[in-house]
Amino acid sequence: MAGAHVKPSNYQDFEPYCKWRIEEGRDILEIQLHGFRKDQVRIQRSSLGSMTITGERRVDQSRWVRFRKEIKVPKDCKTNEITAKLTGGALYIFMPKKSKLPSSQDQVTEPGQNPEYEQTNPEINQDNVTKNLAGAVENDDTTTRNAIMLLTDASESIHLLNDGISALLYGFG
Repeated sequence: MAGAHVKPSNYQDFEPYCKWRIEEGRDILEIQLHGFRKDQVRIQRSSLGSMTITGERRVDQSRWVRFRKEIKVPKDCKTNEITAKLTGGALYIFMPKKSKLPSSQDQVTEPGQNPEYEQTNPEINQDNVTKNLAGAVENDDTTTRNAIMLLTDASESIHLLNDGISALLYGFG
């Protein structure tokens, strides 16, 4: 097959730097991908609540670089409205949050206007307290796991940076 484009098996895997930004109505994941074009990056969403971002590009005649990043999509995200933009060497993934619309029962009324909903001695619902505490513990666990992933990513990035510096200084690689 003359003239066919065959990708070499000489790949260098790397872990791109990622940064989460949490805003009022959305979360934004920024992934540093200097040198990549839109057609070299792929984003896939799974039905299990995760997203996989992959990419590869040619560095020179015989070398390619590639990456694979898997993230957990926040539970409060509108998954069908996720968008992405590659600009200035960074991929931005915008994940809009589901908004809680106030129900008619959430509306504030003046005392005495709606005696049907007024309580003189409110009761504490133990089931709701237990559910709220369990949710808080789950959020703390998720935060801890995310922090560990960020530290692991940072450690891997430092390791790759050290390898790259060694390759430049000593001609390895």
